[in-house]
Amino acid sequence: MKLNTAKNIKLSVLATAMALALSGSPALAQDNTTGLLKGTISAQNGSQLTDVVITLRHLQQGFSRTVQTNSKGEYVLRALPVGEYSVSVTQDGKPVIDGERISISLGQAVTYAPVLSSSDSIEKIAIMGSRIQRIDTSDSTAGLTFDAVTLDQMPVNTGFENIALLTPGVARSSEFKASSFGGASAAENGYFLNGMNISALRTGIGSIDLPWEAIAQTQVKTGGISAEYDRFIGGVVNAVSKTGGNDSRFGAELRYDPAALHSAHSTVYNPGGSISINNKDSEAEFYEANVWASGALIEDKLFVYALFNPRKYRSQYANSAATVFTEHEKDDSRWFVNMDWYISDDHVVTFTALDNSAKLRYDNFSWDQQDGKGDASGVTKSTSGGTMYSARYQGFITDDFSVSATLGRLEDSADTIPTNRLPGIWDYVNLNGQRYGDWTTSNLISETYQRDQFRLDFTYLLDDHTLQFGLDSEKLSVDYLEFQNGEAEARGWWEYRTYVAIPRIGLDAGTYVMRRQRDTGGKTEVNSLAFYLQDSWQINDNLVLNAGLRYSSFENTATTGENYVELDDQLAPRLQLIWDPTGTGDSKVFATFGRYFQPVSANMNIKQASGQRDVYNYYLPDQLNSDGSLVLGADGAPSHGALVATNVVQSGAVDVERIAADNLGPMYSDEFTLGYETQFNDKVKGGVRFVYRDLKQSIEDSDLGPVVAQWLQQNNIANNANEYYFYTLINPGKDVTFHYDFDLDGVKETVALSAADLRLPKPERKYLAWEFTLDGKPTDDLQLWFSYVWSHNWGMTEGLVRTDNGQADPGWTTSYDYADLMDHAAGNLPNDHRHAFKLSGVYDISDNWTLGFVARATSGAPLNKFSIHPTGVDSCAEPSLWADWCASQWYDESSFYDWDGTPAPRGSAGRLDWLYEFDLSLTYQRQLGDGDFSVKATVFNLFNFDTPLSVNEVAQITQTDNSFAANPDWNTATVLQSNRTVSLVVRYQF
Repeated sequence: MKLNTAKNIKLSVLATAMALALSGSPALAQDNTTGLLKGTISAQNGSQLTDVVITLRHLQQGFSRTVQTNSKGEYVLRALPVGEYSVSVTQDGKPVIDGERISISLGQAVTYAPVLSSSDSIEKIAIMGSRIQRIDTSDSTAGLTFDAVTLDQMPVNTGFENIALLTPGVARSSEFKASSFGGASAAENGYFLNGMNISALRTGIGSIDLPWEAIAQTQVKTGGISAEYDRFIGGVVNAVSKTGGNDSRFGAELRYDPAALHSAHSTVYNPGGSISINNKDSEAEFYEANVWASGALIEDKLFVYALFNPRKYRSQYANSAATVFTEHEKDDSRWFVNMDWYISDDHVVTFTALDNSAKLRYDNFSWDQQDGKGDASGVTKSTSGGTMYSARYQGFITDDFSVSATLGRLEDSADTIPTNRLPGIWDYVNLNGQRYGDWTTSNLISETYQRDQFRLDFTYLLDDHTLQFGLDSEKLSVDYLEFQNGEAEARGWWEYRTYVAIPRIGLDAGTYVMRRQRDTGGKTEVNSLAFYLQDSWQINDNLVLNAGLRYSSFENTATTGENYVELDDQLAPRLQLIWDPTGTGDSKVFATFGRYFQPVSANMNIKQASGQRDVYNYYLPDQLNSDGSLVLGADGAPSHGALVATNVVQSGAVDVERIAADNLGPMYSDEFTLGYETQFNDKVKGGVRFVYRDLKQSIEDSDLGPVVAQWLQQNNIANNANEYYFYTLINPGKDVTFHYDFDLDGVKETVALSAADLRLPKPERKYLAWEFTLDGKPTDDLQLWFSYVWSHNWGMTEGLVRTDNGQADPGWTTSYDYADLMDHAAGNLPNDHRHAFKLSGVYDISDNWTLGFVARATSGAPLNKFSIHPTGVDSCAEPSLWADWCASQWYDESSFYDWDGTPAPRGSAGRLDWLYEFDLSLTYQRQLGDGDFSVKATVFNLFNFDTPLSVNEVAQITQTDNSFAANPDWNTATVLQSNRTVSLVVRYQF
């Protein structure tokens, strides 16, 4: 009995000491390329131990970092490159811990808090990555981090988006190659590699292509993000690359996704019998090789990792008009190099370079459902991709003061190489808008982008504060040229269709042949500069305040070299308050607030400030074939009669004082979160998080022409310039002022339009969510990530892009072009998926076999009914200043009405079906010779589900007598989830 009592007392004292050690750990700001180790070292009686020496040694590269505990027994080792370390602890010159293994993860704080006994023995508790999960009570940024080893054991395809989709609060986009974070559009995220911004340069939709074998760890941030980051509203995907070490390593991997195991979905037919999605004769295959080497050029000093990544993708498919068969081929020869130079243990420079150039080829043939592939009709070629070069310095001036600097350049380009000069033609009268003729390429583009980046960061550690401050600068140069294919008068985009009347240009309702020519070109820039300050303050043992402030400015230039957008004084506060209710580090309660600013994308430079000329010519039909289709001439242009109307939408003139409103303010959003996280045991933790996001202000392009025409009449100003369309960047819901010389007297008129006259509703977008998460290792053989998210995403605008009509033109969508386009636009937004379940994990069946799985169930997106805006109602009714034009009718079926003119508010026509996804992988691994050998088989979409991701939302058709009727093809699938594919990977490294 006495022995048990003594044992209980000893354990109680030890538990108390361990709790004190955990709760006393200092609060620390996180880094975007490294991790950190922190903790408090104490004795069994609970007292903190000073002057204890902690030494951390990187097992791969051999460098060491050493620190002593302060008067409170606390220590911190910051800016640790990710990887495996050994830790040693020395007290009074005697080693008490030697060789303990610790894993450092990207952007994560590892707490290591040993409790030392009075003898040389030790009792300890440590938070060490995946071995023992604990709650980080110094940070409340939401998200997940995955390393390459774990992802290699899971059925996760290459690419940031596939990793992001494992994270709660991230939704798949049905139209774009990027995801929606927290209800934001797919163009509002940030992507980083080794500290460099690698977001897509023109649009911001996703990132540049990367050789994925080179990625060591990927961190997905979905909320509560510090002031270190900006230029996004959605979320952040942050990655670091692999590095070399003292041991020479070599490896090779071969991947093959065979066409024989490509399970194409069934063809989708419209109710009338035409094809909506043609999956006949469709197949795809993919080959990839990775060959890499790493090692030390100078032991303990200079390390290199090099990768060569050739790839080939082949596919074949027929178009939905059942007229063209395409064989597509994409060849990549990507490479990646990373070098780490340790000037000393405290100073390191990292050099990174990559190339992601690709060649694309499209061979086109005639095709029909009975005979299949026919004669060749032409070839289209293009190139894409570019290079990235960066250098990053990390140095410790003292134990308490460090500095890092990143300098780099990212280049991306694309060129279209046509094989014939025939113009593009679409037949809406006979072929429901499908392509017609032998043309291969309708649009010719040559584009080059260059982003130069520099950032400087300082960290200063005080007793209870960790201060981070720095500057962040980017310059994006744009060189863009676009024009339509075709020779001489044939050049353009041609459409044969039935149009509503456009009285302003004298066009009566009827069926016409229309030619559109849109020419764009010039050199422009997007510049940004930011300063930030972040303080992590340990208020007391149980309470941490992370407070940050970021100042940023954005600038866009036109082809004239002048600014057309200059957004200054953007102040973004970021706050996190974190409370450890028990003082043991086993749980935390937190609240965050953050403001996030979104710059005007480079896409707007091209669309608004590059001298774009956009002209529509309407002709009477002329010669027709027996089936009613147009007769085509030798130059590929359709036969047509007399020109009956011309519509000059953009004249090509560049005047920066009319491109954007005088008082244009930035696009920004606020985020509030509340949460609770707890450790259920040493292996599993869970939590709940409440999220509220509110888009406070947006920037939209709006054609103010109808309202300006009224303003000119009211002010007796002649429109001698003959300009009628005034696409201007504005903040909807605010007054607008811009300048233009209408009467050509050499003095610009100041046009002042009130928000009341404009009748453009405030661009509301709100996101409300409850996130429930559970992750860890319930057994030694099973690692799991589970989440359930209930969310609601509603408002007037999706954001920079539009999913419901597939517009990947950030800031230049049809939203807010005219007030009538926004009638009944309030409702559930395209990224509103009310329920989302996610379960993924890795199960070690045996020492040699590993099973990986990813399962998701997501409720469907809202469904719309789009039709032509009826005249004389809502914004098209007098006394609205938009009524004279009712210009939304020119956009055809783009307004929120049913076919009979009944209002159909956004998202009110039902929902798409639930989306079920299940991927499975099986990996066999063993020691072979002096190396590691593995074979992995992955099945994506195991059950070959074919749920529609998007459907035809056009509710109305125009009949030959110009009357309207219900569209029988409404709600027919237009995009299905990806079909089942099988991927086989063989890997060997030594």
